Amino acid sequence: MSNQREESKLIRNLGFGDLMAIAIGQIIGAGIMSSTGVAIGMTGTGVALAFLISPFLTIISIFPTAILSSAAPTTGGPYRYCSRLMGKGPGLVYLLLHVTSFGVAISQYSLSFGVYFASFIPGANQHIVAMTILTLFFAMNLIGTKSAALLNKIMNVGLIGGLLLFVVFGLPKVDMSYVLNTKHLFMNGSMAFISTLALLSSATAGAQFIAELGGETKDAGRTIPRVMVASTFGVGVLYVLIALVAAGVLPIEQVANQPLTLVARETMPGVTFYLFVIGAALGATATTLNATLSWITKPLLVACDDGLLPKKIGTVSKKGVPYKLLTMFYVIGMIPLLLRYDISFITKFTTANSLLTKIMVCLALFALATKFKDILSRSTLKVSVAFAKVIAVIGTIVLCILSYSLFANLSITVVGFLAVLVVVAIIYSTIFTKRISIENDLIVDYTSDQE
Repeated sequence: MSNQREESKLIRNLGFGDLMAIAIGQIIGAGIMSSTGVAIGMTGTGVALAFLISPFLTIISIFPTAILSSAAPTTGGPYRYCSRLMGKGPGLVYLLLHVTSFGVAISQYSLSFGVYFASFIPGANQHIVAMTILTLFFAMNLIGTKSAALLNKIMNVGLIGGLLLFVVFGLPKVDMSYVLNTKHLFMNGSMAFISTLALLSSATAGAQFIAELGGETKDAGRTIPRVMVASTFGVGVLYVLIALVAAGVLPIEQVANQPLTLVARETMPGVTFYLFVIGAALGATATTLNATLSWITKPLLVACDDGLLPKKIGTVSKKGVPYKLLTMFYVIGMIPLLLRYDISFITKFTTANSLLTKIMVCLALFALATKFKDILSRSTLKVSVAFAKVIAVIGTIVLCILSYSLFANLSITVVGFLAVLVVVAIIYSTIFTKRISIENDLIVDYTSDQE
C-alpha cells in the first residue's frame, strides 16, 4: 500500500532549524505586517494588550495540534487527524475550510507585500505587485520544500533585523500615557477587543502549520511540538514591543487600518527606514507567503491518496512537490487579487475560516483520547488521557468564542456562502464517497529519509 501512495515520494530532510525558519516566517508575516493596522482600527491602543494575551490563547488553540503531532507526526497533519479519528465526512469538511481559508490567505500575504512595496515605491500598483510576488514564490516552491526553507532562513535574517530597528527607534517615542488611557485601550468596547483577539489569533498561530510537514521532518514527534512553542512565545514578545510603537507614536485615527510604514517614517531616519521596509515589511510578508506555499498542498495530497479526491491531481514531481495541487492554490490565490478585494476583508475572512479548522483539530484530539488511547500513549509530550480531553474542550470553547466574534463582522452573504460550501462537502461525502473506506494509518511511515 505504501508504495502506491504519492506521499511516499516526499523526502524527510527538514531539521529543527528548517522548521524554525518556516515557523518564524509563517508567524511574523501573517500577523504583525498585515493585521496590526486593522487591529488598531478595531480596538485602539489595546492592540498591545491583545498581542500580549494572544500567544497564550494561541498555545491553548494549537496545543491540540502539538499533542497530535507528537503522538503521530504525519504528512497533511490536521486533515489526516480529522479523517482518521472522526471519519471521512469531517475530513472533507476540514479540507473545504483549508482550501477556502488558506487559498485566500495566499492573497492576503501577497497583497500585504504589495501594500508595503507601494509605500516604498510611490505609484506602484499594489495588486500587480502582489500577483508578481505570488508568481515568484510559486515558482520557487516548484523546485522543492528544502529550497523554500533555505530561502526563508536567508530572508528571516533581514526580517528580524528590520523589526528590531523599528522597535529600537520607535520605543523612545512612545507616549505610554496615551497608550494606557482607557479611552484608547478599548476604543470600541469589550466585544471589539475580543474580536481583535480573534483577528490576532492568526498573527501568532503560524507555527501550527508545520504539522503539515510531519512526513518531511526528522524526529518529527519531538521537533514539531518544540518548534511550535519556541517560535510562538519568541515572536510573541517581539510583537508586543512592535504593537506599542505602532499604536503609541501617532494618534489612533492616523494609524488605524494603515501599514506600519506610516509610523516608521515618523520614527526612523531615511536610510534606516528603507532598511526596515526592505528587510521587515517586505521580508515578513514574503517569508509567510513562501512558508505557506511549502505546506498548503499536503492535506489535499493525502486526500488524493485516500481516494476522496481524484488521484491524478496529487501527482508528486521528482523534486518531491505536488505540483498540480500547488498550481491549483496559485490560481485560487490569484482570484481575489484579480477581483481587487481589499486586505481588511481578506484578513477577516481567512482568520474566521482558520479558527474553524482549529476547532475541528480540537475535536480530533478528543476522539484520539477517547477511542485511540494507544496512539496517544506514543506522544513525546507524555500527556494523560484526561489532560488531552481537557485541552480539547478548553480549546474548542475559546475558538468558538473567537470565531463568533469575527463572523459577526462579516456580511450574511459571506457567512451563507461558507455554510453552503460546508453542506456541499457533507453531501459529497455522503453520496460520492460512500464506498470509500479510509484506513487509520496514523502510525504508518510512508516517507523517504533521503537528503
